Amino acid sequence: MAIVKEHVLFDRYGRAVYRLCGAVFYDFKGRPRGFVAGRTVYDLRAQHRGFWQNWVLSDRMRRVVGFGQEARIIGLTLPPTEIPLLPFVNQPAPETPAEAVDLQYVMYMPAWSMMQLNNLLPIEEPTEKENQ
Repeated sequence: MAIVKEHVLFDRYGRAVYRLCGAVFYDFKGRPRGFVAGRTVYDLRAQHRGFWQNWVLSDRMRRVVGFGQEARIIGLTLPPTEIPLLPFVNQPAPETPAEAVDLQYVMYMPAWSMMQLNNLLPIEEPTEKENQ
């Protein structure tokens, strides 16, 4: 059994929002929310949502949306962090679509994005076909 390194991602207030397990982002209910291909972040519909670089999660405009415990951002003060003590079991990881490729990354601005981290990777609602 392989051990997968897990990283907790925090929002601008220091709240734990996602976990990165391998290349898949999960919420704390164990639901897959997106994935990373190289440095590029995609949601479950393979829509480009942002970048993951040096423990920093940024939106498509390269503004900071979240960060990992190891992040250090010159020019931006990070809040104290807290990890919820919630039990979780991850649902199966989705397959990475072939069209999800690593896009060119240009250095981000050391400023917070207007986007909230919990909105970066929306929950996928089942389609009508899946409900039948």
